[in-house]
Amino acid sequence: MTTFEDIKQKIKVIAENYKDEPTGGYITGDGPIPCDILFVGEAPGKTEVEEGKPFVGMAGKTFESYLNSIGLSRDKIRITNTCFVRPITIKEGKNGRTSISNRPPKTKEVEMFREVLDEEIALVNPKVIVTLGNVPLKRLTNFKSIGECHGSLYFNQELKRHVFPMYHPSALTYNRNEEFLKLYEKDWELLADALKNI
Repeated sequence: MTTFEDIKQKIKVIAENYKDEPTGGYITGDGPIPCDILFVGEAPGKTEVEEGKPFVGMAGKTFESYLNSIGLSRDKIRITNTCFVRPITIKEGKNGRTSISNRPPKTKEVEMFREVLDEEIALVNPKVIVTLGNVPLKRLTNFKSIGECHGSLYFNQELKRHVFPMYHPSALTYNRNEEFLKLYEKDWELLADALKNI
């Protein structure tokens, strides 16, 4: 049986040998094993790599406040990623300064961690997997976009597990309208209901 130490070692080896695109470090999942609820994000950002934990930056604070709003706390759930390296874009400005920004992981970056994520899911053995954003959604379901399936519970035959798709918490930063906020809050209420019935 694969252990979390095995998974950590695999992530380290993959991350350190990946030279196709610029990346800014890597992290592993965080939280109890086994665990009933597994949240799967996209890829780590700068703060995540610095602290060595998923969801600790801006989006992480939003995530945690909503988690608390349905009576859950971080120590009761597990959070991991679809891609464990931080995908970055490096640009040189006119003044010669270099800027580094996050970018979505490419398909090959998601694929190189396919086995690792599958092993983590098997090890955690969750009753429900909550996908945050389009990257984990496309990796763990057949849906093409979050708009068509968010806020509902699906059974993934291949994984033999329930999947609950949600928008990524950072979506609140880009969609600063009342309508989207209500939709996002409603999804958390629907998640709370779904968890009672699993």
